Amino acid sequence: MKAKLLMLSLLSLITVKLVAQTATVTGVVTDGDTKDFLIGATVAVKGTTKGTITNANGGYTLFAPAGKQTIQFSFIGYQTQEFVVDLKANEVKKIDLVLNPNGRQLNEVVVSAQVKGQTAAIKKQLNATGIINAVSEEKLRELPDVNVADAVGRLPGLMIQRDGGEGQKIIIRGLDPKYNTIAINGMNAPSTSSTDRSTDLNMISPEMIAGAEVMKASTADKDADGLGGTVNLILKDASSGFKLNVSGESGYHSQIDGIGRYKGNIFASNRFLNDRLGVIFTASADKTDRSNDTFRGNYDVSGNAPTEGLNYTMPWLRTTRLQSNLEKRERYNANINMDWNLGNGSKIKMSNLFSRMNRDRDVREKRYDFNGNYLRFNQTDIEFNTTNITNMLQGEFNLLNSTLEVGAGRSNSNSKTPYSHDLQFRINSPFTVPISSLLYLPPYLAVSPQFVDETPLSKYYMYEGYFNTEAAKETEYSAWLDWKKPFTVNDLISGYIKFGGKYRQKDRSLVTSQYYGRMDLREGLNVINANMPDLEKSTFKNLIGIQNFIDTGFKPHTYLNDKYDDLNFNFALDHNAMRNFYNVNRSIYQSTPSSTLQNDYDGHEEMLAEYIMSEINFGKLVTFIPGVRHDHSYLRYQAYSGQNVPESETSHFEADFEKTSDSEKFGYWLPQMHLRVKPIQWMDVRLAYTKTLSRPDYNLLAPRTIIKPTSSDVTWSRTNLKPALSTNYDLILSFYRPDWGLFTVGGFYKNIKNFIYTRSAYLLNGTVTDPTNFDGLYPELAGFNINYPLNSPNDATIKGLEFDLQIQFRKLDNFLRGVVLSTNLSFMDSKMDYFETLKGRIANPDYVQGGTEKPFLPVNSEVTYTDKLLNQPSLLFNVSLGYDYKKFSGRVSCNYQDGVLISEQHRPDAADVESTRAFTKWDAQLKYTLSKKLSLYGTLSNFTMSSDRKRRNVTDYPTSTEFYGSAAYLGFRYDIFR
Repeated sequence: MKAKLLMLSLLSLITVKLVAQTATVTGVVTDGDTKDFLIGATVAVKGTTKGTITNANGGYTLFAPAGKQTIQFSFIGYQTQEFVVDLKANEVKKIDLVLNPNGRQLNEVVVSAQVKGQTAAIKKQLNATGIINAVSEEKLRELPDVNVADAVGRLPGLMIQRDGGEGQKIIIRGLDPKYNTIAINGMNAPSTSSTDRSTDLNMISPEMIAGAEVMKASTADKDADGLGGTVNLILKDASSGFKLNVSGESGYHSQIDGIGRYKGNIFASNRFLNDRLGVIFTASADKTDRSNDTFRGNYDVSGNAPTEGLNYTMPWLRTTRLQSNLEKRERYNANINMDWNLGNGSKIKMSNLFSRMNRDRDVREKRYDFNGNYLRFNQTDIEFNTTNITNMLQGEFNLLNSTLEVGAGRSNSNSKTPYSHDLQFRINSPFTVPISSLLYLPPYLAVSPQFVDETPLSKYYMYEGYFNTEAAKETEYSAWLDWKKPFTVNDLISGYIKFGGKYRQKDRSLVTSQYYGRMDLREGLNVINANMPDLEKSTFKNLIGIQNFIDTGFKPHTYLNDKYDDLNFNFALDHNAMRNFYNVNRSIYQSTPSSTLQNDYDGHEEMLAEYIMSEINFGKLVTFIPGVRHDHSYLRYQAYSGQNVPESETSHFEADFEKTSDSEKFGYWLPQMHLRVKPIQWMDVRLAYTKTLSRPDYNLLAPRTIIKPTSSDVTWSRTNLKPALSTNYDLILSFYRPDWGLFTVGGFYKNIKNFIYTRSAYLLNGTVTDPTNFDGLYPELAGFNINYPLNSPNDATIKGLEFDLQIQFRKLDNFLRGVVLSTNLSFMDSKMDYFETLKGRIANPDYVQGGTEKPFLPVNSEVTYTDKLLNQPSLLFNVSLGYDYKKFSGRVSCNYQDGVLISEQHRPDAADVESTRAFTKWDAQLKYTLSKKLSLYGTLSNFTMSSDRKRRNVTDYPTSTEFYGSAAYLGFRYDIFR
């Protein structure tokens, strides 16, 4: 690999010697209709292969041969403009201009926002050096989705992970969100998870950004730490002229049968000092109800004997759980961006983005416990908030006919659960028939009223309470430099060289606490009776009853939209009564240090990357983009270890912990090669060979040793885990006609090493699980069970086909000219080996009755099961049909996601495998322009009332059904100044 880098460097040096005299043309293109930036406009040197497109802020930089040249500016439906310029060697020529719509076409209403948005996204995709898909600002702004995740999730090969019915995270090409990265203006966004590297996208309102791009095969100048890809959110600069607008939205949620959303947004921008200083400010506030009904069935399965009449062991019910959850989400976003135009195409800009999500939840659950013969009512009052702040300073400089980009930034994420209080009430022996007769029924039938006696409420008694807190924090500092130098060998061969580097420093921490109290035992009961003597008693042993905690304002509704007969949820606990109980009886809740031991950690990471790459154009036919990136990482983590930890996680014991530290470093060469062939004007063929990586989850890197002598159990982890490495192959064919649109078909293949899995095995002397092979363990632990993470020795593969059609009919002379269609179809398949250690016992040949040897010896035997990757869909389909007619604009969208594997096989009969069911969601957005300043919006979300469903595969019985209903919103936008 070092030899390859040397050859590439040599090629670059030779290329520099061949540089012909060139100049730089730069500027900004503005839309004459909207007075905003015109994104995706083509800027070209007429009669040559030199060309580029304007970016999300209307800017462009074009390297042109010295001498007399004609610079051409064009965009579909707009008047083409040409400028004749006499360029001197190394000169920087600035051309700012306004492109106006073609008058005839405008009268025919063919240059709509949807057409412009689709065209801008197509241009960005076709002109990118890597392989990307894009969402334009027009699509985000004109007919907005609820959040960025919902908008991005409609691109080919992408799948949305939902939470409470709204998009939260993105799966790219079948790879879990923790294997992908989110960036803002190219700088990594902080993780919002307490355990892994995934980032929530539902925190960011679409009004905050000027577009989004999903990089599926990056060039060497981009971060390479996303196995599936990177979602890059682009922040906007201020355009010329004062602009001020406000918007608002509210609407109905069927789940609560009432108003479920309030949203407001303000936007202001202007340029000062002869347009040299730009300032843009956006802020939004959003309060949304995300209440839902959730039904869960939990199963056990053990033994290897097939159930009579079946070829597998039938899983039996452990619990059935009915949840009717309340949740309010408040989302606050603000960004202020400033840029200073230095002249000659150089600028300095500062970007600041603030996002905050507050979640106030009441998780209300009836749990039918078949193992313990209980009916439990749990209610958890949770306050959760996440705050993300991103600040960056960037400079773009045109120097000596080259481009220098430098930047530095800081990103911070704080996720806190300052209050989580759970109370549990129980009824003993609620089942009216033998439990054995219910265990193999579908979970919704096993809890029918004829099998369970839930009345009267006075039978419930208070059993236990938990109080938990959690605080996860991440801070990352970044600095980067990129230098780009164009070259021209002759009229046929031209391109550029680019090299640079990036430094990142990340600090992570997680701090948790747990407090627990038993309310049915003397210690807790005496305190409650003393503090709250007027509480009504249960009919069971005169314990604390549930009566004083009932929410008198609770209104029963049709549970799960009547999906299952006889299921009901007819009461809940009063939120304020729960809070008052905790405040009065806080002394009952005693600290349980197990939470700190098992969860807390802090970590420090340093990442340094250097790269060199080139783009070499051989006329209009071939573009070759070779490059290589070296990525070096240093990791240092700390966590807690304990030697004599009780088995029960609710035990009160004297904490006897010690800090454990560990560190690791690694470096990888990551080649990134792209080849683009354009055999004819309307056809484009792209091939890419790239390597990417993904670092392990934070909680798996935390070095901890937890020994539980009473259960002979050990939990062990260290920082020596390797990152997952993917070798990626891509082939994309694109067919583009400017007047109609784009059709692409592409295939990809990924070979991934070092996936991490957790092994459970016996500690055995003289084997790979010899206690002395694990730092901190000792020989006397032989025979204990150990749980530890390790890298898989086998590779995983994933392959797929993606079809994408984006078409418009503006050239037709009938009613179809207002149609804008986007549709994509993705097929995927993967192969992953899942390892299972079968723990057994064999007769000890040295055993003698009355001797010191044990009659049986523990043994480990390995078995491998092959299946798909977790969360990898076989089929994804999206269609979006838009229509524009005069002042009306509308769009209907459908998103289909095939079922995915969520729990892998660990048994020969696969009786433990679980997956999701297929999901289809329909949405509609409408807009009507009342005047140049005022527009009205309407949104129908999930109007077919789809639900998220999961199942146990062998029986097809449900394991989870989440129903959140549909929503209808009305809103407005008023441009005070435009």
